[in-house]
Amino acid sequence: MLRATLLSVSLLTVFASAAIAPALSEIAIAFPAVSETSIKALLTAPALTMMVVSPLMGWLSQLLGTRRLLFVGLFFYLVGGMGGGLALSFEQLFFMRLLLGVGMGILMPMSSALMAHFFEGSERLRMLGLSVSVTSLFGVIANVTVGYLALISWRYGFAIYSLGLLVLVLAILYLPPMPGSGSVKGLRFRLPMMSVWWALAMFMLMLIIYAVMVNVSLFVTGAGIGGPREAGVALSCLNFASFFTGILNARVKALLGRYFVLVSLSLTTAGYSWLSMADSLPQVIAALLLIGFGNGFMIPYLFYRATTSVPANLVMGAMGLMSLAISLGQFATPLILDGIGYLLGDTSARFIFQFTAMAVAMAAVSQLLWLFWTRNSR
Repeated sequence: MLRATLLSVSLLTVFASAAIAPALSEIAIAFPAVSETSIKALLTAPALTMMVVSPLMGWLSQLLGTRRLLFVGLFFYLVGGMGGGLALSFEQLFFMRLLLGVGMGILMPMSSALMAHFFEGSERLRMLGLSVSVTSLFGVIANVTVGYLALISWRYGFAIYSLGLLVLVLAILYLPPMPGSGSVKGLRFRLPMMSVWWALAMFMLMLIIYAVMVNVSLFVTGAGIGGPREAGVALSCLNFASFFTGILNARVKALLGRYFVLVSLSLTTAGYSWLSMADSLPQVIAALLLIGFGNGFMIPYLFYRATTSVPANLVMGAMGLMSLAISLGQFATPLILDGIGYLLGDTSARFIFQFTAMAVAMAAVSQLLWLFWTRNSR
């Protein structure tokens, strides 16, 4: 049951802030005086407090112990997540999203650090891939469920965060005590530069992922393709693809070898290109499947490379840095992409998808050139 417990922690992490994405259009109706950018910021608001908490994870884990710190994270996750459905104003709703971010800031680095603690080598990559799968499975369940519940009331969608109660029970029963509770006086957490590189790569990946997360609900509604239910179904396909890539990640990496990153970026480029031209729900679904496959391969790969770039005693700190990069990427996505849209005179979701496709295509070309250069160097 230890594996199930560790995977259940992952269930709550990467896409938790985007779980209510299908309800954004209904939330916008409930708060008509609030700008569209502010509505989008509800998905990225947890990143604000995650940015504060995640860099402290190495220190906090030594002070409180990993097991006790996990319970603290679950408390904030449950209060902030479920509390959003009880908010009486947009300000209260935003505050609850910030509390959710505190919980996510603790749980996100912890899920990967625990897997790095109990597993090594290919088994670690396999577990990290499975963590993406269960996270994506949560995304499928959450997006479809929230999409349907939003037709009744946007408040009901926040009940999806009650899954944290299941994780709490599993942690109490099956997670063994972990070392690290005690004084932190004199401790230093100096990370190598490679950790910064992988964190930067994760930041860029979050911009790519959340470009669709924060825009697809408004895109589907604005283009007349459907409403919250259709947006939920489409987003579930994005996570459905990531579910399979997480399971197959280690095998595909072994099969593709040094071309693994190039293939992943190419799939994402094709998906965003198709999405930018989509005018029906089947086209949106097909495009999101491609994006889900591309991103689903990259997430566990980056986590794996980050955990292997530091010694064992610095893994929690490295995962805190990766979580900081995820938080910055999530929070910055609507600001950066909407800012580019204003600068170029087109703030539509369709243009955002076109721009993202071009950006990922440039990354794929850069990767291809690097492969040619390293082959010639050899």
